[in-house]
Amino acid sequence: MASSSVMKHALAGGLKTLLRKRSFDDITVADICNASEISRRSFYRYFQDKYDLLNWLYDDEFCSTVDERPDRTIWDYYPDICRHLYSDREFYLHAFSFTGQNSFREFCTSKLYPLLMNDFGQVFSDEKVAHFVIDRITSATFDGFQWWLRQDLCMPPDEYAAFSQKIIMDVAKGISMIGKDK
Repeated sequence: MASSSVMKHALAGGLKTLLRKRSFDDITVADICNASEISRRSFYRYFQDKYDLLNWLYDDEFCSTVDERPDRTIWDYYPDICRHLYSDREFYLHAFSFTGQNSFREFCTSKLYPLLMNDFGQVFSDEKVAHFVIDRITSATFDGFQWWLRQDLCMPPDEYAAFSQKIIMDVAKGISMIGKDK
């Protein structure tokens, strides 16, 4: 019998293959099982539903891309995130299109928000303002990923990482200065 990790990765591979061609809403557990050549019974041994598999896939890929540690800032591994997204553009473009609960946007927000808050939160004198601004920056970062990957002439990942870092830093600095002279 195959190990849990091997089975989960096989199912995730089947889902990724399907997501490169069509939307998540149009994919069934049966489709995933057929694409990965694994029985439905085995699927349900490892995952509750296709949403559970999708979340596992996001987490597994993110954790293999990003070495999360409290001493690192988002800029320490932002280029790695960009390289990872770029390496499978078709999959991530379709993953971006799925919205709502269990979406890639929700997953990214849960990972990016605390990192951005750690990096920028202390810039603001008011905690409520910090949360509002960091939430906006998190959304803008995700929207930026979508914009970037949709471009026909998509800039290389390291170039995009530097470009978006400059934008985010400039915006954060500018917003933090609003009302300082009052």
